[in-house]
Amino acid sequence: MNTEALIAELSTRLRPIPRGTPRTLLRNGLIAGAVAAGIAVLFWPSLGPRPDMASAVTTAAFWIKMLYTASIAALGFVALDRLSKPDAAALHWSRLLWPPVAALAAIAAMRWAVAPASESEAFWMGSSWWQCPTYVAALALPVFVGLMGAMTRLAPTRLRAAGAAAGLVSGGTGATAYALHCTESSPGFVLLWYSLGLAAATVLGAVAGPRLLRW
Repeated sequence: MNTEALIAELSTRLRPIPRGTPRTLLRNGLIAGAVAAGIAVLFWPSLGPRPDMASAVTTAAFWIKMLYTASIAALGFVALDRLSKPDAAALHWSRLLWPPVAALAAIAAMRWAVAPASESEAFWMGSSWWQCPTYVAALALPVFVGLMGAMTRLAPTRLRAAGAAAGLVSGGTGATAYALHCTESSPGFVLLWYSLGLAAATVLGAVAGPRLLRW
């Protein structure tokens, strides 16, 4: 069979892909992973919803933390949607992430400026700094699996960047789920330790991307 005949054979009975299908696949993978992470927070023995949830949701600190992690997940999803296509342009991470990071850094700086000197260590370290990044990365795993399942059905060409974006979305979603358990309210703690968990998930995604998305 010559080349022209092969192309003709491969192109027969083609069906157009509905517009928005890639985003739908990614959204379904994200939702499945987020549900799994939420279930883990609710029922994993060492986690569970924070006991003061009823009062926490009335505080600004709770919503600042949730908005920070959720906004990073949303920005990462926009990048991942773009990177799922073969003609994706290079991604500028600093341009993508500076709004939520800069906003939280500004809030942390203002709060730290008026915090008593005796509370400086608690402002940055809290009482659970050692477990926060680990749980964020662990809760990101089911989301990453869901997103990778969707990405393998698409056509990314920037595999490392696509893996990193999937890790960023997963980390942001896992961090949002973990925030339902975590009682830390300091913006300094969130900026430092939540961001470390997000960075770990992103780096792991960048490492795994070329291996899992090769086609």
